[in-house]
Amino acid sequence: MARRSEPNDVRSSELMMRRRALFALATLMVAAIVAGFALGGGRAEAQDVEAQAQQIERQLLCPQCTNKRLDVCELAICVDMRSLIRERLAAGDSADTILLFFSTRYGDRVLADLPKSGFNLVLFGWVGGSLLLVALLGGSGLWGMRRTAEAAAGTALDAAGEQWLDEQLTDDKPDGR
Repeated sequence: MARRSEPNDVRSSELMMRRRALFALATLMVAAIVAGFALGGGRAEAQDVEAQAQQIERQLLCPQCTNKRLDVCELAICVDMRSLIRERLAAGDSADTILLFFSTRYGDRVLADLPKSGFNLVLFGWVGGSLLLVALLGGSGLWGMRRTAEAAAGTALDAAGEQWLDEQLTDDKPDGR
């Protein structure tokens, strides 16, 4: 009977080996899938950080150049600022926090869009008020010129003017009538 049990033992051990190999293969496949999702998520996160960094760079100006955005300026300070933006984004800072950091460090002159508060609000009001004043003065001037033009067009000619006009009209005719 030992002989009959030996082939069964060999078969069962082979079956166990196959099951272990299938289990190891399935485990490797699951690990590869999980690693692929983890790496893919890292790439998406890196692309998201890069997109945020570029958006912040468009909102900042070079502190040394005049009205040159950070994303197009190639000065060393701008390269350092761009790397600092990426470091702070990787650390978890928000875009507003990074903009506040640079405006505190270099002043509001590095912001592409001036904040509409404080003295800047007075500047915006001054510009808007000046435009309104120019429009009102220009409109009233044009309205006044139109009224004088209508009055001048409505005046009648006196007798001397009528005679002169008749002479001019008869001189212009080719047959002399």
